[in-house]
Amino acid sequence: MNHINRALLGASIAAIAFAGQAHAQAVAPAADTPSQQPVEVETANQAPDSGDIVVTANKREQRLNDVGITVAVVSGDALQNRQINSLADLANATPSLSFTNSANGTPVYTLRGVGFYETSIGAYPTVSTYVDEAPLAFPVLSSHSAFDLERVEILKGPQGTLFGQNATGGAINYIAAKPTNELSAGGSISYGRFNEVVADAFISGPISSTLSARLAGRIERADGWQISNSRPGDRNGKVENYMGRLLIDFEPTERLRFKLNINGWKDNSETQAPQYIALFPQVPAFVTPQLAAAQFSPERPQAADWTPGVPRRSNRLGQATLRTEFDVSDDVTLTSLTSYVDYKQRQGDEGDGLPLSTLDLVNNIGRIKSFNQELRISNNSGSDFRWVVGANYERSKVNELIDLSFPDVSVRGLYGSFGYPFFSLSYSNDQKMENYAGFANIEYDIGQLTVKLGGRYTKSRTDASECGFDDSGSPINTGPLFYDVLFGGALGPYAGQCYQINNTPDTYNGVAPGASGRFTDTLKEDNFSWRVGLDYKPVDDVLLYANVAKGYKAGSYPTLSASLFSQYLPVVQESVQSYEAGFKATLLDRTLQLNGAVFYYDYTNKQLRSKFVDPNFGILDVLQNIPKSDVKGFEIEMSIRPTQGLVINNTFTYLDATIKEFTGINSGGISANFAGANVPYTPKYQFGSNIDYEFPVSDSLNAFLGTSLNFRSKTVATIGGETNPAGVTSPVTTVFGIDDYVLIDLRAGVAAADDSWRVSVWGKNVGNEYYWNNVVAAFDTIQRYAGKPATYGVSVSFRY
Repeated sequence: MNHINRALLGASIAAIAFAGQAHAQAVAPAADTPSQQPVEVETANQAPDSGDIVVTANKREQRLNDVGITVAVVSGDALQNRQINSLADLANATPSLSFTNSANGTPVYTLRGVGFYETSIGAYPTVSTYVDEAPLAFPVLSSHSAFDLERVEILKGPQGTLFGQNATGGAINYIAAKPTNELSAGGSISYGRFNEVVADAFISGPISSTLSARLAGRIERADGWQISNSRPGDRNGKVENYMGRLLIDFEPTERLRFKLNINGWKDNSETQAPQYIALFPQVPAFVTPQLAAAQFSPERPQAADWTPGVPRRSNRLGQATLRTEFDVSDDVTLTSLTSYVDYKQRQGDEGDGLPLSTLDLVNNIGRIKSFNQELRISNNSGSDFRWVVGANYERSKVNELIDLSFPDVSVRGLYGSFGYPFFSLSYSNDQKMENYAGFANIEYDIGQLTVKLGGRYTKSRTDASECGFDDSGSPINTGPLFYDVLFGGALGPYAGQCYQINNTPDTYNGVAPGASGRFTDTLKEDNFSWRVGLDYKPVDDVLLYANVAKGYKAGSYPTLSASLFSQYLPVVQESVQSYEAGFKATLLDRTLQLNGAVFYYDYTNKQLRSKFVDPNFGILDVLQNIPKSDVKGFEIEMSIRPTQGLVINNTFTYLDATIKEFTGINSGGISANFAGANVPYTPKYQFGSNIDYEFPVSDSLNAFLGTSLNFRSKTVATIGGETNPAGVTSPVTTVFGIDDYVLIDLRAGVAAADDSWRVSVWGKNVGNEYYWNNVVAAFDTIQRYAGKPATYGVSVSFRY
């Protein structure tokens, strides 16, 4: 309640202060600037009224207020002015969207309580991401997409009919800034705490009467912000990122258009180290003296620890997308969207938050190659009867190899008494995914009423090949332990084979029950996503809408350290049946925008990365399906322009996400019936306030002020996380809890009246709030991932 009071008080004080300052400025009003507008877009993407926001949520350009679904929009100027530089920043700026750091660095989004916490790079998400409608099929591919953008569209609720399966929670579409018809250029540079430097630039314009291009790039670098608890002079978390994008638009005839997007990034940063908060030994009698004496991390943002040399990253991505549009007639357009993504990963991840090594991912190597083709035909958006029909094909190949090191784990001491003090292992997962889909969507206007109907049939196949092995060459390591001890020498000496035991009644890849070897399997699924809805416009500036939809997320094989074949078994596809009703209203001579929605989700077979108790090694990872859960909630958004130059945006979200049916083992190893438990990573209350005020100080100079406030109530990082597992030693009352928090950002500066240049000072998390977004159990330890401390700096931008 203290955090809630602080959030409401801070928002009220900020609103009063800004409104008062606006009233005091009795000078001629200035024209709206990009920081005041929710979105600034190119002329081609601008509605007739320049105050209207244009989106492509239905794969055609429409005014946001004419789209009968909930869409959050963050403009490119807002991204820059508010220093939104990461996926975590974007989530903090978006109501009902949560971002979670995973133990392997794979980003996880949860939208309105629908999410899939999975660390494998080859696991499909529940919130899918796109760049100009071209898919980034796996979450890790979206790590550095937010640069040189026109806007970001966050579509809430199942989007399976137009955006495909794996969008049960919603879809995020990054809209890149487009080539311009006149020569233009610009850039910005900022310097902040931890010697952070962020610089970007673009140049755009025509090459000929039929050809135009835009070239943009971005560089991010910073020193490490985490401080080692055991080595105070050591730092971790350095940033070194490079991003680039080339867009070429070619229009050889009036009916034919080509749009080429070539982009990529390189990430040489250090992966984040977690904070050690609890001792949770698998074999208490064999806990090493070093681990028993290890100090828990202080509860400060920068406090952490790691094994020297482990946190590192050398990852890169390249993407090429070709969009071809051909006007078959004045009313019908054929669109082809072809994309290819190639991603390489080579990183190390700190697993336990200690200078010891109870669990470190010393090598995390991966590769993704993903091809996607969409072909669709649609009619003119000005017609009373609007339709789109199309088909999709996706083929992806994902390879992941992880080397684990755990010389200080307690279970090693147990098997050391048998002469096998194992200390490392490797595991791999090679997958091929193939998906076919056909879809159709129609909208029909009957007076003030619009009837909506859409459907998509998807057929998918995933082939997986998984193996755990030991390539250390040691006669006392993991492989020899399996062959000499667990199999009692019946299989002969260990020579690098896959050592997992087939504990299922079925034969896989010729490996009979009770034998050992490589696990291979194929998962075949199909589904039909659909949506029906009604939009009603009693007057031009008011939209009422209601939708019923069903969406699916594909099944998945885990990438994990397994001792048994049962750990490799996939989860089957999950589904969400959603019911939503809402309104969008522009009132008081366009000075007030009021949006609201109420929704209910019936969630079947929710996918969960959880645990099971291995008879030989204790608590290990596994994927599971939760039979039944549901989400109930509502959202309210209010945007006020009380005077020229002042914009106040307030949002409130309520979510009640509950497990209805599930008996199993959670991440803490607790075995229970979890009916009635809260869905993880889903705060019940979220409140956001963003205030921007720009006013003239002379004929050629404007000044601006801004503040953003974000409140999230408490949640948990695992089902049943309100209860600590037995055997835990920790100074933390609820080890798997994620406390509520308030983040406050401030900004101020001056700008040219024509916005050709802009100088600002800014601060993020100015209250230095200590918060975290994930808690993970790893063998003998439990650790949390903290958010960054207060940062501040100065930025300069220009454009001409």
